[in-house]
Amino acid sequence: MNGWFKPLKPDQIVNNIQEIDFTGLKQAGIKALILDIDDTLIPRRMNDVTPEVLDWVNQRKAEGFRLFLASNSRHPSRVNYFSETLGVPAAGLGLKPLPFAFRRALKTLQAAPAEAAMIGDQLFTDILGANMLGIYTIFVKHLTPETFSPRVWMRQAEKWVLDRL
Repeated sequence: MNGWFKPLKPDQIVNNIQEIDFTGLKQAGIKALILDIDDTLIPRRMNDVTPEVLDWVNQRKAEGFRLFLASNSRHPSRVNYFSETLGVPAAGLGLKPLPFAFRRALKTLQAAPAEAAMIGDQLFTDILGANMLGIYTIFVKHLTPETFSPRVWMRQAEKWVLDRL
């Protein structure tokens, strides 16, 4: 593999959050989960928490994982709503892949990078940023098709990179 792609390479690729092996993550020493919101947990245009997502979050908590929502959303009320509804601390306008949201998550969760996993749907933000800090990365296929041109191009670039990993 070309070394240029290494920072973009997720440790795992899954179709959705239900496919993640949390027993295996615990055995690997992962105690904290940093979660993207839009198109990872909740479809981008959905404004409410589904019972399935609430159950999924509650199951992770019951398994002993500490959770944090790290979003690039420019809508603080949206991020705050999901944070309060799910009972999970959050950072909006995270500027991923820059390290700010990841460092805030690690501090809040009292976890070292080796004890955390980032679960997200974007290679160039979620995966790249977490990889740069040594956080375990899980790439989830996005929940909704893209219609906004810059994101369509980003998804095409992601596909191009994934095909070469």
